[in-house]
Amino acid sequence: MTKGTFWLEERPGGGVTIGIEDYNVESLGGSDYEWSYTLDCRNRIKMTRILSKSQAGSLEQMIAAEFGRHLDKKSIRLWLNANGIEYEFFSWVS
Repeated sequence: MTKGTFWLEERPGGGVTIGIEDYNVESLGGSDYEWSYTLDCRNRIKMTRILSKSQAGSLEQMIAAEFGRHLDKKSIRLWLNANGIEYEFFSWVS
């Protein structure tokens, strides 16, 4: 599987969506697989505060430093859950 790099989208009201698209997923017959985590403003602030204890820069830079540019949905989900950060998860296959 070839992984794409993650993207970060600012949301109205101060929230953020963090997502990635995996291209040519073998287990899905070569389809694209996209997933994202959306955090509201309160949870974005919480994530930023926690990451800033070990990373520096913008939220995007801190996420890249903590998880790498090719986010793994399981590792970030475990981290969000372990830190009590609430999110909405979305996935899609084409």
